Amino acid sequence: MRNFAILGAKARTMLPSGSLVDQVTLDDVTVSCGIVETAEPEFRKGPDDERRVLVRVKAFSLNYRDKNRVFSMVTNGSAEGFYVIGSEFVAEVLAIGSGVTRFAVGDRVMGNNSYPSSGCDGVLPGVPTNHASKEVQIFHEAKLVKVPDSMPDATAAAFSIGAQTTYSMIRRLEIFDGANVIVTSAKSNTSLFAIQALKHRNVNVYALSTSDRFHTELQRMGVKELVVIDPQCENFAKHPILGQLFGRLGGFHFVIDPYFDLHLSRVIDVMAVGGKYITCGLYDQYLQMIQKQPGPTYRNGRELVSVMLKNLHIMGNCIGLTTDLQAASRDFESGALEVTVDSVFSDGRIAAFLDRTFNAKDRFGKVVYQYN
Repeated sequence: MRNFAILGAKARTMLPSGSLVDQVTLDDVTVSCGIVETAEPEFRKGPDDERRVLVRVKAFSLNYRDKNRVFSMVTNGSAEGFYVIGSEFVAEVLAIGSGVTRFAVGDRVMGNNSYPSSGCDGVLPGVPTNHASKEVQIFHEAKLVKVPDSMPDATAAAFSIGAQTTYSMIRRLEIFDGANVIVTSAKSNTSLFAIQALKHRNVNVYALSTSDRFHTELQRMGVKELVVIDPQCENFAKHPILGQLFGRLGGFHFVIDPYFDLHLSRVIDVMAVGGKYITCGLYDQYLQMIQKQPGPTYRNGRELVSVMLKNLHIMGNCIGLTTDLQAASRDFESGALEVTVDSVFSDGRIAAFLDRTFNAKDRFGKVVYQYN
């Protein structure tokens, strides 16, 4: 079976002749990658496997979290080894255990990342695998959900984490009609999901980005105004456009932010009294590994004075519940949720896939790799 892997320094030369290997530069670091063949796992259908499902991955995608694992392998991994990557996948069910009730052979499935509970005793919460490109895998049935019939493979391979996370954040924010919402890092995959999920709600969505490259596309998604932010701007209240919006609107009621270390300390001053801020991650997940310096980040606790004086709610969010993923799937089926897929790679274009995923300034949406 095939695995999309990051290769150690010597592993590249140890693979069989004719193996698909290549190199790509990420953040000035040379990364060797390849398709590595390994044996398929054995599925016995015994008592230990009665609620387990054997699947064949058809397509997969990477998230920002994968970049940490890429650089962990490059900087600390075995020179003779490899690390299989991937966060999201779509797969076909090949076999099921005797106790499986949710799936049948031939079903298409994607990961159920339910957190903080998997919904099943003894089954860990969170992402089903950190190795989503592993072509044949075995999962407990609680770690999978069916893919809607109307959802293409490329979309399903880029759906579960982003959808489950953003629907959890929106549910927990309890956004009311007429609210003013800021979505930061508008071109990030999480933010694109959030913008699409808010499109059919009666709210005013303002998006922040460091460029206006996709201004038209974001407006079509329902963004009322795209505000371009200089990364060095330390206080959004002093930004010429955000400052005016704050004065005219009386502040923003809700903030959806994928990177708290980039935005939390800067966005507080433009929030309305009683406003709610929610975040699902941080930007600086790997920079120290490769001796890179992050941009402006959360540096001290002085912002908490404004948090107290304005009765703000600062919330963290890790993925979401099974019901959040199910709600997103229903919205996709009904046409209320669109998913932005940038491009699909196959036929051994491994370096091009990584380059498009992490380097391309004109990328807009998820990048998917599909096994033929």
